[in-house]
Amino acid sequence: MIQNDKRSGGIQLKVDIQDAGLGKKIIRIEIPPEDVNAEFEKAYEEVRKNIDVPGFRKGRAPKNILRLRFGEYIKNEVIEKLVPPAYEKAIEDSKLDIVGSPDIYPPIEQSIFSTNAELQDDLDKEEIPEILKQEFQKNNITISDKAVISVTIAGKKWILIDGRKRYIISKNNGATFVQLDELLAKENEPLIFEISVDVKPPIEIPDYSLLEIDKSDVNVTEDDVKEYIESLREQSAIYDPIEDRPAQEGDSAVFNYRITYEDKTKYSQSDISIDIGKADEDIKFKEIHQALIGMKPGEEKDITFTLPEDFSDPEFAGKEVSFHIELKGIYKKQLPELNDDFAKEKGSENLEQFTAKTWNELVEIRRREKRENQEAELMSQLIEKTQIDVPESLIESRVEKLTESAKDQTFTDEEINTFRDFSAKMIKREWIINEIIERENITVDDEELEMEIQRMAISRGKDPQKYKSQLEATNRINELKNSMLREKVFNFLIEKASVKKGLIV
Repeated sequence: MIQNDKRSGGIQLKVDIQDAGLGKKIIRIEIPPEDVNAEFEKAYEEVRKNIDVPGFRKGRAPKNILRLRFGEYIKNEVIEKLVPPAYEKAIEDSKLDIVGSPDIYPPIEQSIFSTNAELQDDLDKEEIPEILKQEFQKNNITISDKAVISVTIAGKKWILIDGRKRYIISKNNGATFVQLDELLAKENEPLIFEISVDVKPPIEIPDYSLLEIDKSDVNVTEDDVKEYIESLREQSAIYDPIEDRPAQEGDSAVFNYRITYEDKTKYSQSDISIDIGKADEDIKFKEIHQALIGMKPGEEKDITFTLPEDFSDPEFAGKEVSFHIELKGIYKKQLPELNDDFAKEKGSENLEQFTAKTWNELVEIRRREKRENQEAELMSQLIEKTQIDVPESLIESRVEKLTESAKDQTFTDEEINTFRDFSAKMIKREWIINEIIERENITVDDEELEMEIQRMAISRGKDPQKYKSQLEATNRINELKNSMLREKVFNFLIEKASVKKGLIV
């Protein structure tokens, strides 16, 4: 617990910071009565000057009349003037590395009532216990049937909303407390409120030499180049329609399909294109290839087969399904000749130059892939070797962002857990990278930034100054700088990491 008296804009604040569990702090702030009274006086004077009160000359209405008629407005004005600068100052002076948004609420001693009844099981199910309604009734508050409850922290904190009223329900030292979710400002009394914040935990980066990666250069063989060139020929293929015979091995087929399981359509797709493989080839969904052989455009066929165990949807993996095929067309694929003309179409003078150029391109592609694998491996090891507890509220906030673009879609618990794991991993990644940047004093200076902008502009065939202006107009300069910082971090880690055992470099 940390206690301090801090001054905010001439106001002497009493600040108390307490641990509140994993990655959480509670900052309790008390603004003394004399400062509360001073703000009330300003609010009274402002209302007195600007609002006509019947029966009184403008600027002459007494305080008791203003309090009676505009009390709620004046109270809110006092809170609005005092609270934001007070909590901003308290957070700034706390030196805590706060993540996410702070949660401001009244202190627990301002509770309407408390009870020792066991309520948390029902509350965690987002159900309002009958005994809780009875406690409200004892305090002359009726909870309507439209009231809803939501979990803020399972087993500890909940929010009950009934119309325009919000109540905070919290468990503390075995008792359950209920309070209005609004701050109270009264004349001649201190204004007390609490801030719940998530705090970034200290991060201990392991010895970089404990990280192990493959540092060998890529090896591009002649066969690799031939295979890559063949894929380029495939991309330039011409498809001639076949109308005088049924489909056979080697043809390209375009078809619609529908998968039915237990008499219900589960998947359907149109205009699927595949090259019909040979019966002895190791191809996936061989039954479909075999079914297409002998079909003519316009024909339909139903087959039954068992989906593989590694099918993308685990619900149907290994299940027997009905597969309806509607063949739309068959085509003969014509590959371009591999000669100087093909090379010229790809921007080279002749086939020899094209082959050499392709080899260089493939080396660069493999090196980029290698770099991506190194970065992924390094980060996986860092996350594994670094103990980081990410606050739940931060994970939930990330999950909300991931799912908000698909509001009409319902996600399974398994999918939500996948989002949670991904969010936690991304937060850890960001924190680790930032910690290394700070620890190793990694920077990107203006000259480096300018050179990278020029390089990017030239590679895109654009004027560097105009390209820079575009980046500035779309607020992407910082994004670029952060990308360069991340690249420097991984350059540093690759240099410091050990060579993976068992590999010869």
